[in-house]
Amino acid sequence: MSSPTSSTPSRRLSLDTWAVLLALLAALLVRIGVINQVPW
Repeated sequence: MSSPTSSTPSRRLSLDTWAVLLALLAALLVRIGVINQVPW
């Protein structure tokens, strides 16, 4: 067990990681036109 990520579980991502992935996914979906841009 000498992997560099031994201190953090590989299957459980942190909340910050999920937030970043969700934001990138939402931006990608808006970019390709799946989601309409929110008129803010």
